[in-house]
Amino acid sequence: MIKKVLWVEDKPQKLSNFRSNIEDDGEIQLVICKDAESAVSYLESNIESLSGAILDIEAFVKPDSEIETKTSFCRVRDCIHKLKYRNAIEYFAFTGKAKHLKDKESFKEEYECEIFDKNSQSDEAEQYLHTIVDRHILSVISYKYGGLFGPELGEKERQRLLSILLVLEKGETRNADVFNPIRKMLDWVMEYCNTIGLLDVQFDGSNLGECSVRLGSDAFSDKLIPTYIQRSFHSCVVISNNGSHKQATDNLVSEGKAVYLVRSTIFELLNILEWIQRLPNTVEDNAKRAAQADQLLEEAELKRREQNKKKSISQ
Repeated sequence: MIKKVLWVEDKPQKLSNFRSNIEDDGEIQLVICKDAESAVSYLESNIESLSGAILDIEAFVKPDSEIETKTSFCRVRDCIHKLKYRNAIEYFAFTGKAKHLKDKESFKEEYECEIFDKNSQSDEAEQYLHTIVDRHILSVISYKYGGLFGPELGEKERQRLLSILLVLEKGETRNADVFNPIRKMLDWVMEYCNTIGLLDVQFDGSNLGECSVRLGSDAFSDKLIPTYIQRSFHSCVVISNNGSHKQATDNLVSEGKAVYLVRSTIFELLNILEWIQRLPNTVEDNAKRAAQADQLLEEAELKRREQNKKKSISQ
């Protein structure tokens, strides 16, 4: 998904390299406004669509203005602050005027934003832009997927889940690297399944496939584990687990030949996380769950033996 960034700049043609470096990777689109009035109008109508802003310190206040003034910067900055209840975006100053650059620390303290030199810091400005866009995405993720970050998750798992959701929100359909953190989240899921009595096979870090097969048992279908969750387990583990197939799958994703696989696998993981964190987690509940799992497995085994016995008699 392309992220939009407001750029207030009255002479963007003079910074064509800066613009192309930002837009060429297809992740960010710059929305150019050549004066403060146009920028404020755009913000008031479209701030929800933005992920950040780049502000010239001295630009035209109105389209018909003849003098560049710092007032333009202040008007746009104030509008961003006023509308933060709708969408809180970060911004920074990008200027070529030496008088504003000679004391950057004072500027940053007064205006509460970073400042970069158009003439010598284009690379640093570009890097910082990607930083604030990513921070904005993470804040959106935290709000949008807040229900997935339950108290059961440790800090390491929270950061890992954020990195996975960042890939989803940025639309990185060729990012095969995301399968590794997905597998690590599944490791945590299996340990949690042991804790809450859902899985009697002890997860040891190397038996992810075995644990997935156990959770996918017909004995549990729609009695202990919904069928759609069993299918999510199977799909996630098959795609993300290490094995001879993984390199081939990674290659297909990287080459753009499996354009929906990254998104679908992430959503399968989200199915699991949303469901498992809804399960009651008390000593009593976990004991009942473990007893129910044992009973269902025992009944399934007795049924299998009975069927085998009937087959042997009929033969």
